[in-house]
Amino acid sequence: MGYRSFLAACALFAAALPACSNNPEPKPEGPPPKTTMLRVENRNFYDMTIFLVRYGSRTRLGLAPGNTTSNFEFPSQFLESGSGTVRFEAAPVGSAGRAFTQELSVQPGDLVSVTIQP
Repeated sequence: MGYRSFLAACALFAAALPACSNNPEPKPEGPPPKTTMLRVENRNFYDMTIFLVRYGSRTRLGLAPGNTTSNFEFPSQFLESGSGTVRFEAAPVGSAGRAFTQELSVQPGDLVSVTIQP
């Protein structure tokens, strides 16, 4: 490849670069959606599976290992329906039994804290 061919190839490559640019997607109008979180302080030895209970249906949020604090984001279907009352269920892994919170009023953007005692 000659020097002129090399320069021509470089010029074509440089001209093509703007066509390959990664333009960010347009931002949606309005404020970002509020994140609703559950913080579980598990003071128990057992790992606990955490559920959100609403209108009789149960949604698994995740696992709260023993003697740790875990954070869970509420499912998107909760946020779509706005505020309401919920209960949380903790079921020990590898053991029988369940524990429930009382009904709590939760709104989008809230941080709900629950402590599981030993």
